[in-house]
Amino acid sequence: MKRFGDTLRQLMELKAVTGVQLSAETGLTTTSISRLLNGQTRPRQVTLTRLMKYLCETKAEEQSLLRAYSGLDTLPEEAVLDDEKNAQEEIARVKRFLEVKTQSILFKKSVARELDKAGIKYGMDYCEGALSTDFMIETEGRRIAVECRFNVLRDMERAVLTANFLEEELSCESVITVIPFSNESEPSIPLVPLSDLTDTLKGLLS
Repeated sequence: MKRFGDTLRQLMELKAVTGVQLSAETGLTTTSISRLLNGQTRPRQVTLTRLMKYLCETKAEEQSLLRAYSGLDTLPEEAVLDDEKNAQEEIARVKRFLEVKTQSILFKKSVARELDKAGIKYGMDYCEGALSTDFMIETEGRRIAVECRFNVLRDMERAVLTANFLEEELSCESVITVIPFSNESEPSIPLVPLSDLTDTLKGLLS
């Protein structure tokens, strides 16, 4: 298998592209391109995509670059903040991640407040072996797991598999997935709006 740098250099020569031109077109610094060409680092996927878009005109060229890229697992990734476009994309991605993380934490605290107001005892961030759930309610030998889901539309398939898995592996009578507001879709698992959580739990525990 050819080194990524060798394949990259061949494509650059084929297109008569210099390192300076490639830098200008992709937003990479000339230092980053030099490191890629010399096999010192491997590109991040976002960088690989930009390189392919600019250098590859045929499927064969794309495949040659992908094959070379697949053998780079042992090399360190390029430094994100060395390149302006990568840095901007990474900063935006981290900001989105932190926003979602904050919203999820605040939503979980809202669920805890509802359980406290209802006088329902629970274990928060309950762990058992390698398994965990946001809340575990145990009473008279019965177990109900409560999963918090702030982003209702994202990766619903994983939410369904999680609920089914927790029900089986933690021997739960029910797994409730709490969402902030009512949802008009038809999911494969029951989604309980936060406003209905207390009544739903009391109905299950009665």
